Amino acid sequence: KTKTGVCLLQDGNQEPFKVRLHLAKDILMIQEQDVICVSGEPFYSGERTVTIRRQTVGGFGLSIKGGAEHNIPVVISKISKEQRAELSGLLFIGDAILQINGINVRKCRHEEVVQVLRNAGEEVTLTVSFLKRAPAFLKLPLNEDCACAPSDQSSGTSSPLCDSGLHLNYHPNNTDTLSCSSWPASPGLRWEKRWCDLRLIPLLHSRFSQYLPGSDLCRQNAFQVIAVDGVCSGIIQCLSAEDCIDWLQAIASNISNLTKHNV
Repeated sequence: KTKTGVCLLQDGNQEPFKVRLHLAKDILMIQEQDVICVSGEPFYSGERTVTIRRQTVGGFGLSIKGGAEHNIPVVISKISKEQRAELSGLLFIGDAILQINGINVRKCRHEEVVQVLRNAGEEVTLTVSFLKRAPAFLKLPLNEDCACAPSDQSSGTSSPLCDSGLHLNYHPNNTDTLSCSSWPASPGLRWEKRWCDLRLIPLLHSRFSQYLPGSDLCRQNAFQVIAVDGVCSGIIQCLSAEDCIDWLQAIASNISNLTKHNV
């Protein structure tokens, strides 16, 4: 049997993050999303640089969340359709902003990054890296995770829990047109968000369990698969009880078939 689906994975003390499971007849593949270079040679591994111009309507075409106050970099949380950020082909939701016009913002608070972007001028060069395991609040929809509203030109404040994007729009000296002569910065490179292998669990002689180690307490809609060499999948959390049962039955069937074939 083969089966593919999206679940959550809890690995150690980290918050659960989205993974894709692919079950083949002899192996369980656990994949996570990453941004990889699919053409050309990147100048440095894992990081991308893109230069975009501010539009009169839509600004840079992106919104941000996060900041050093949450022990993470500021992350792109929204990219507007047909705006500069999307058209560059080099920026993705989940990208951590590392530098802005050469300024290191890895350890900056949310409002500090807002101010740097606000004062970046008509053209901004961003160095980014895809943050594969973003905290849960970055996945929340706009304004449903806190009482504040996103900042605008007059407010002067913003929240790391809300999408800060309106302040990246028009400012008085903007004379930009829809020309795209300045982007992307590296035309020879092409990046794509893809599912990449995180862990491979051979199913022959493997075992799975829904129970907490050393107890008779059953995890709700969650299980782990442990290979014969001790490699563990981590705690796989399904979206529903039905989905969990389907995965367990499929994995059990493949383990059983492999055992019979091996005997």
